[in-house]
Formats: sequence, structure tokens, C-alpha cells
Amino acid sequence: MEPTFPLLRLIENIIIEVIKNFPLTQLFEFSLVSTKTKKLVSALELKPKVFDIIISHSIRVNVSNERSDLNLYFYKDLNDQNVLLPVDITLPVAAYVGYEDTRILASPPYNFSDWLNHIQSVFCCNQSPKVFFCQGCEKFGIESLKGTIGNINTLIPIDVLTDESIRKVLKCFNVPSKLHLGRNPFEEACQIQQIFIRNYKRIVFHGVYSLDDMLLINSESVEFHHRPTQKQCNRFLKHWIRGSNPRLKYIELAIDDPNSVSREMLLKGIHCVDVAGEERLEICRKLLVDKFILNKFQTLSYHMVQIRRNDWTPAVIATETYENNILHICVFAVH
Repeated sequence: MEPTFPLLRLIENIIIEVIKNFPLTQLFEFSLVSTKTKKLVSALELKPKVFDIIISHSIRVNVSNERSDLNLYFYKDLNDQNVLLPVDITLPVAAYVGYEDTRILASPPYNFSDWLNHIQSVFCCNQSPKVFFCQGCEKFGIESLKGTIGNINTLIPIDVLTDESIRKVLKCFNVPSKLHLGRNPFEEACQIQQIFIRNYKRIVFHGVYSLDDMLLINSESVEFHHRPTQKQCNRFLKHWIRGSNPRLKYIELAIDDPNSVSREMLLKGIHCVDVAGEERLEICRKLLVDKFILNKFQTLSYHMVQIRRNDWTPAVIATETYENNILHICVFAVH
């Protein structure tokens, strides 16, 4: 028999020095040993960068930082023949760690809400989670999930869901900071417009939209995947310059014209000044947008022009022409 190391007999500061080198999976298992070990892991104040919940026929919780990640699976042991039967998430449930299917039971037994509270507590998950709703999520009850998860940071109902399920998810989780929506699940135009007028921090939308829809956007950052006409995009830019969409700081879209696309047609009737290459980095440093967007414009492949809105807010229109007559457009306010 190998000798054991009496870790918990050491003084607290030494224990913390030892466990701070543990990967997240080992820290999670260690935190379940006792109240003392839970407090020790919490004392690390890890504050992970990723906190995701993926809900399908089972539920997966992913927590990760720069060094490691933790994947926990719940309701993974349900029989395939019962896959469509409703699940009571208030009852105790086991957790499966990683891809090794190590089964863990808490003492006293935890239900899914207890597991979430434990994860958020020991890893200091100050941010709300990003939540993916996938095929099969309906069996857990959308309303019950809302009561258990509470506020979320990013809402992503996956496109394979029925329109009815997407509408229910949008109704129950109606105040996320960010929304990714694969299509319009509503029958009436006014219903999707009710989504657009919400004050999200960021919205990503893959469905068809009109100029009226664009002018109703009340988010700070927007990414449209359906491609409008050059005329529609030009008209939107003119409205934005005159003062529409006052909260909007960033919008990204692309024009796909089988005949031709041109930067000149996009900017027709808009007063603008070319941005020289040496000015680009300075402008990028002033951007109030996500870091991945900032990195995008530090390359020289984008052509930039500077404009000024009627309220004197400076802004930049960045364009890049791809093959097959696709013009990629990004517009952002500079502060």
C-alpha cells in the first residue's frame, strides 16, 4: 500500500498552496469532502472565464479557466426509452465528471439547484451563465429551469428546437445580457420586433429582417447573418447617422449581391473621410466593443472611413470585400 499524504492536517495556508495547483476537476471533487474543503476551494477565488450550461436530453455544466476545465453531466443515466418523459429537477440527482463517467453523489443528496449553487460558490462564478437550449430540453420544463438557473448572461436557443419551444424559452428567459437567435420563431412581424426593442448588450440574429426591424434594434451590439441589399444597408446607415438606434455602438453584417457589390454604393450620400493605416490602431484602442471584434480591425485588410453622427459622435465604417461579391461591413461608434 502506498503511503498517504495527510493534506488536511497541514495548516490552512499550506493546504491552499497545495490545492491551487489542482485542476478544476480535482478541486471540485475535493470541495465535496467536507465543509472545510469547500471553504478552502472557495478561498482560491478562481473566478473562471467560462460558465456554460448546455441543456439537451441531459444537462452539462462547463466551467473553465486558463489552466483546465470541468465538465459535469446530470441526468446522463436516464434510460433511452424514457428520453421524452418529463423530469423533476427538484429531486436528488448524481453528477458525472468529465468523459470518464465517474459518478458522484453528494451527502446529503443534491438536486440540480444544489449542484449549481455548489459550483457557483466554490468557483466564485460571479457572472451569470451562458445557457444553450438544445433538442430534448423540453423534458426538464422550461419554467422549472428558469426557477433553478435564475438570471443568465447569454441565451442561445439552438435552431433545431421547434418554434414553440424557442418562443417558450424567450418568454421565460426574457432578460439575458446577450441573445443568439438562429431564426424568427414568430408568425407576426410585431412579435420579433418585441425582441429587437429589448435593451440587450448584444444580439446575434440569423433570420430575415427588414429595414424597419433594423431601426427598432435597441441593443449596444448587433450581428446580422442574413444579407440585406446595398440599398437597405445604405438607408440604415443614413438613419443611424441622423439619430436612430441611439444605444447602438456596433453592428456587423454582409452584403451578397449576385451582380456587384461596392463600397461606393454602400457609402452613397454619406459624408466620410478615409482612415489612414497609422490611425487605425489608435481608433481600435478607443472601441467599446468585445475584444474579439477589436482584434479583427487591427489587421490591414479592412478599409476604414470615419463619419460623424448628427449628435457629433464619431464613428467608423469598416469594409472588406470577399470573393463571390460579398462585402463584409462593420460599423462602430468611437468614444
